[in-house]
Amino acid sequence: MLKKLKEGHWPIFILSSFSSFMNLFLPIILVRILAPSEIGLYKIFFIHLMVFPFLFLIGGPVQSVYYWVGKKEEERAGYLHSTWALTAILSLLVLIVSLPFINFISSWLDFPTKYSFLMIFSGSLLVLSGHYGEAKTALGDRITGTSFNTGFEVIKVLSILITAWITKDVGSIFFAYTIVFLSKLIISSILGYKAKTLSFNFDKEKIKEVFWYCFPISLSALLGFFVDKIDLLILSSYLDSEGFAFYSMGCLVVPPLILLDMSVQKVLIPKLSTLYNEKKFEVASEHFRKAISDTSFLIIPAIFGLIFFAEPIVTLLYTDKYQSSAIFLKIFAIGYLQYTIPHDAIPRASGNSGWILKIYLVTTPISLVAVFLAAKYSGAEAALTAAIILKFFPKFFGILYSKKLMNWGWKDVFPYSRILLYSMVALALSLISLFVKSFFTTELIWFFVCAPIFAAVYLGTLYKLRSKL
Repeated sequence: MLKKLKEGHWPIFILSSFSSFMNLFLPIILVRILAPSEIGLYKIFFIHLMVFPFLFLIGGPVQSVYYWVGKKEEERAGYLHSTWALTAILSLLVLIVSLPFINFISSWLDFPTKYSFLMIFSGSLLVLSGHYGEAKTALGDRITGTSFNTGFEVIKVLSILITAWITKDVGSIFFAYTIVFLSKLIISSILGYKAKTLSFNFDKEKIKEVFWYCFPISLSALLGFFVDKIDLLILSSYLDSEGFAFYSMGCLVVPPLILLDMSVQKVLIPKLSTLYNEKKFEVASEHFRKAISDTSFLIIPAIFGLIFFAEPIVTLLYTDKYQSSAIFLKIFAIGYLQYTIPHDAIPRASGNSGWILKIYLVTTPISLVAVFLAAKYSGAEAALTAAIILKFFPKFFGILYSKKLMNWGWKDVFPYSRILLYSMVALALSLISLFVKSFFTTELIWFFVCAPIFAAVYLGTLYKLRSKL
């Protein structure tokens, strides 16, 4: 049993969950230290910080390590070294291009110049500092690779909390965040050099090959980022900092759910890459269905729980001051369903990454226009609803493309019986919880009693039963 867990995606998920739970509780503590207006500034800073890695296409080379490890052993190291070199070049480009515009960025965000500098500098560090952990994970050392990145996530959270508690100043938080990722870059570079996942002997031809493989993936990731965050980016200019705090807190990111999808993908793509090259399409479909089943098993009940328990969740996490965030949480929860669909796994594993770019070139402009119009004429709720609906467009077309490429039928893609079972049980438990709500004096007591029973009954009922379907 332990050997099976070690070889699958569970080490990535379990280890990453330590930091993810800390990230989940980070805003819960910060709202009790900082005023809503400062929480709004905090959210705006980190949302725009994430634009830089995507805008400069930095993420593609690092994530491509899961593709290059499928190469012959004698070529593998060279490709890994080239992913690091390309990531370093693109990270440096962030500073070269962005710093001359720092005054414009400060004016646009209404930030002090020092905040904008920290945002640009830390944005250039994010991806490169994680190369060592991703490379070790891709090479099969999942515990070491995930532990490295998880450890620094824990350090980041603790640094932010300690800084917030001592200084009560959002600017000091930004400074502490930058120091953590600068330290991570230095340590990861030393470890990567010793582990031979990076080298300073550049192979120009391999760097070019990595770039042209990654370019469509990175550009599609940029477009996907805008699809995913367009509501936040647009509403950050439409709402004041306090109103934006209420909105962004309703868009509750539950890190374990996202990490579950990421951990499954990191194991799934190398397997699909090997099976695609060996033309074992039927075996590949089994892994694909299992990935959907594994993510759906936890994500489906989480969606029902977030919708039905939205009000007490918001009160518990953020206090009564943020009660207006509950409606946004209910809408946002539906979006988690997208993480059950690995729509780009087959294109990435087969080397057809150009398709990913094409689909996002079509869907991103539609999303930008739709969310902008919804925000301008109908308000924040309509903007969020439009954003959630449009996130499923790439997923749908991705499945169609994967079916065609692998010669699969719908039954080869979706584990229908399992998904239906998960949904029916979660819905039944939600309705029962809602029915007994009137028997409790407060919503919080109702939540504390019913939510654990919901989880225990769901997991206890389905953990064994789903293996028989």
